[in-house]
Amino acid sequence: MRAMSSAAAVLVVAFTLACGDRDRDDTASRIDNAAEETNDAVQEGASDVADAGRDATDDVEDAANDVGDDLGEYSYDERDEFRRDLRAGLDRMDAELKELETQAEGDAGEARTNAVAAARDARSAAAKSLDRLSGATAANWDEVKRETKAAFDAAERQVRALRPDAKPMGGTGGPS
Repeated sequence: MRAMSSAAAVLVVAFTLACGDRDRDDTASRIDNAAEETNDAVQEGASDVADAGRDATDDVEDAANDVGDDLGEYSYDERDEFRRDLRAGLDRMDAELKELETQAEGDAGEARTNAVAAARDARSAAAKSLDRLSGATAANWDEVKRETKAAFDAAERQVRALRPDAKPMGGTGGPS
């Protein structure tokens, strides 16, 4: 009996050890399968993220191009309108200066003749500034616009001061 008990114990230990190897193999196989599935999922997820990133980049580029187009069109439209308005103002100034020059010749006053000539020079400076608008870029548009407007305003003040109804200090002579 003792021999049988010993043999049974040996068999139990052998089976236990054999089952341990099989369990270890099963566990290793399950780990390998899980790692493979995880790797596949990670690669698929990375591919999805990369696709989404490319799509988002394309969307951002398209939006930036659209904004750039709109801004460029707006800038050119604004520039053209500004140029038209100032050109019309210079044409009005030319007509008024022509009339003032005719009056100054009749008055024959040197001071008046000099004032009309100074107004004509200011008008010419405004016209030169207006010509600079065609070479303005997005980077210097605000500065060129400001300088052109200042030159135009200076010429307009000089012409206004020559009007027969002008008051000292820039008044227009109208009712207060």
